[in-house]
Amino acid sequence: MDIYNSLTQRVETFSPLSTKQVKLYTCGPTVYSRPHLGNYRTYLWEDTLKRYLQHCGYRVLHTMNITDYDNTIMKAVKKTGVPREKMTRENERLFRQDLHAFGAKPADKYPHVSGYADKMASRVIALLKKGFAYKDRHGRIFFDISKFKSYGKLVGKRISNSKKIEWEEYKPNQAGDFLIWKPCVNEDCHDGFDSILGGAHPPWNIQCAAMSTDSLGSQIDIAMGGADNKFNHHENTRAIAGAISGKEYAKYWVHIRHLIINGKKMSKRKGNVVLLPDMVRRGFSPEITRFILLSVHYRQRQDFTWAYARKMKERYSALAEGIAKLKKTGGNGGSLSGARLAKADGKGGKLFDSKLARLETAFNGSMDSDLNVPRAVNTLEKFLAKIEYAELSSEQGKRAIALLRKFDTVLACLPL
Repeated sequence: MDIYNSLTQRVETFSPLSTKQVKLYTCGPTVYSRPHLGNYRTYLWEDTLKRYLQHCGYRVLHTMNITDYDNTIMKAVKKTGVPREKMTRENERLFRQDLHAFGAKPADKYPHVSGYADKMASRVIALLKKGFAYKDRHGRIFFDISKFKSYGKLVGKRISNSKKIEWEEYKPNQAGDFLIWKPCVNEDCHDGFDSILGGAHPPWNIQCAAMSTDSLGSQIDIAMGGADNKFNHHENTRAIAGAISGKEYAKYWVHIRHLIINGKKMSKRKGNVVLLPDMVRRGFSPEITRFILLSVHYRQRQDFTWAYARKMKERYSALAEGIAKLKKTGGNGGSLSGARLAKADGKGGKLFDSKLARLETAFNGSMDSDLNVPRAVNTLEKFLAKIEYAELSSEQGKRAIALLRKFDTVLACLPL
C-alpha cells in the first residue's frame, strides 16, 4: 500500500515498524457539542484506513483520545451553565452513537484528558529535566522549539522561536515556543486539575502527546487527523514525544482535508454545521452519508452541498439496484441449458470468475494507491453496469456478492 506521508511530503510504500502490527493514533473529538459532518469526514477516512489495513492482514492497535477538558469546553460551560462532566458525557455518548451508526469500528482505547493530569505533568517534568522546556516568572512552562532541531518538519521548513505562544488552547498556524503547562492560581483553580505538579490547566499541546505515548508507546506507525491540526498541534505533539524519547514519534502522518459548505469550512464557531440527524431527516441514511463523505479523496477538499448529496444518493441507489439484481440471480441463469450456461460462463464459469478476479485486483489496486476510495467505487459501478444479469447462474451471483461483502469490510457502506 502506498500512502501520502506529511512528514516527508511524498507518497511512500507503507512499511510498519512491526511486521504484522500497526499502532494508530487518531485525534478524537472535543466533546462540548455533537460532532458534525466535517468532523466525521476525518473520522470515517481514519476508519477506512484502519479497515483496509485489517483487510491486508495487519493487526491494528488504535487509540482515539476524547478531549473532555480544554478552554473551548470551559467557555461552553460558562455560557450554558451545564457542568463540564454532564456536558462532555452527553456529547461523547452522541459521538459514539453516531460512529456506530456510520459503521465505524471502535478504537481499542479512548483515553480522556480528565484522567491524565499526572501523566501529562510527568512528561512536563521530563522535558524540564532534558532542557527542552523552561518556566517563566508566572510559573507557566513552555517548550523551547530551538532545542528540537527538526521542529517544523511537518510543514517542510525550519521554524524559529521568535516569540512565545501564551494561549493554552489550540491556535492554528501560530509559531513559537508553546505553552505545555499552566498552573492554576487562587480563583481559577475550581476548574483545574490536581497533579504531581500541583493544580493546573493542562494545555492542549501536552494532551495528545501524553495520551498517545501512554497508550501506544514512544513510537507509533501512523498518526492521523484533520489537515488543520498539522501545524501547530501535530507538530507540537511530535516535538514533545520526540524530545522525551529521542526517537521520531510517528513514522507516517496522514492528514484529511476539510469539508466546506458554501465556500467556508464547516465549523461550530461559524454556526454552519450539518449533523447526522439533519442528514437522516432529509432522507440520507448513515450508510449513504458515509458514502458521500468518502466520495472525494481524503487529500482533496470536499465541497458539501445538498445538490451534491442528492447526486451521490442517486449513484448509491444505482449501486443498490445492481446489487439487488445480483442477489436475485439464479432464476433465469440457474435454469439455462448446458450449452447456454457454458456460453454464459465460458469454460466452466472461468470467464465470469476472471471478471471477478479483475474486479478484486482493481479494487485493491485503487486502495493501495493512497486510499483511492472514489476510484475503487467507480470500478465497482462499472462492473455492475456491464453485467448481463439474466445470464448469470445462482452460484455466480453468490460469488459476486461474497466479493462485494469482502469489499464492504473496508467501505462499510455498500447496500448489501
